[in-house]
Amino acid sequence: MAKAKRGSTVKKGLKFFNFGEAGTWKSTFALDFMKMKGENGKPLRVLYIDCEAGSVDNYLESLEEQGINLDNLLLVYTTSYSEVEEWAQKAMQEETLYIEDDEGNLEEVFDADGNPFIADVIVVDGITVISDNVKFAAINVSEKRAKLKAKSQDKTATEQFVAESTAGLEFKDHDKIKMKGKNLLRSLITGTDKYVVVTSREKTKKQMVDVDGKMQLVEVGKVPDTWDGVEYEFFTVLRHFEDDMGQIKAQVMRKDRTQVYAQNVVIDDPSPLLWQDVIDKNKGKKSNVVGNSMSDSIKKDEDLLSESMTNKKEKAQEEEALPEVAVDSLRDEIGKLISALTPLKKKSLGAKVKASGLDIDFNQIEAISDLEKFLKLIKE
Repeated sequence: MAKAKRGSTVKKGLKFFNFGEAGTWKSTFALDFMKMKGENGKPLRVLYIDCEAGSVDNYLESLEEQGINLDNLLLVYTTSYSEVEEWAQKAMQEETLYIEDDEGNLEEVFDADGNPFIADVIVVDGITVISDNVKFAAINVSEKRAKLKAKSQDKTATEQFVAESTAGLEFKDHDKIKMKGKNLLRSLITGTDKYVVVTSREKTKKQMVDVDGKMQLVEVGKVPDTWDGVEYEFFTVLRHFEDDMGQIKAQVMRKDRTQVYAQNVVIDDPSPLLWQDVIDKNKGKKSNVVGNSMSDSIKKDEDLLSESMTNKKEKAQEEEALPEVAVDSLRDEIGKLISALTPLKKKSLGAKVKASGLDIDFNQIEAISDLEKFLKLIKE
């Protein structure tokens, strides 16, 4: 449902997209949120999703030396799109967070005050890794698709091998990959009031231009090395770089919707601390969260189009038949996955299921949404 409010009550959001070469303080910028205060005057709690396998581990000792309590920092290491999305959603929905101890048992996460950990800031450090992995996964799917197509056409084993090895992404695949990335990042923009930092490597953009009557491929600038155009979703876009004197700086690219800095301004020693005043002035203002994710919005529009394009009788028959089939299918999948678990993993799953409020006997669960939730717990 669309949301309306008076302009005087609107919160300013801090949604940063930072890109640049390695060693230009992108991760340091994100960690500096640990030094900031929330609207209530307390230190911010940061969920740091590290997609580059320990990119900030060496900075933690320095933070402690500065008096920062690291219990307000929760680090998640992953290179999986689905896991990034899962942890981001947990933080946005303020779910109870659990981590495994050294023995594989689940334990709840608490902040420096001993309260359940609720993130004020969500960091996704190294989105380049995630976008690359999504592309690789799509290529693997494309290869399998080509092999199955060749097999269905009664091709020889050699022809099937050639079809699989030469398969590439189709135009529709590129569109799906791009929308996959935008769906994740848009949810961090419109789906939460939490402060957000997403970092990316950069690459050189090239294009064909006319040089003395000849078309040549020339460099035209630096752009984020991830899904095309995702930086447009963010409120503040910064390109980090090192100048000739070895000083780290950041240029405001295109915009800073907080209006702390003008477009193209170059900032020395970039840090979110420069935006602390934005948080302070948000005190007492109301949430701007739209409430529905991009996928929810698409589903609503899809349902509207379906209503006008599908015969109502056929639609009713489909809706009557699908739930029973879906329930049986989900139960079968859950049963197979549980059978494959080790005793330790089964014990860990039982704790997760109890914590979520679901029935431990999945065969007694009737709601598709609850079965999907059960399945998600297993896959975690």
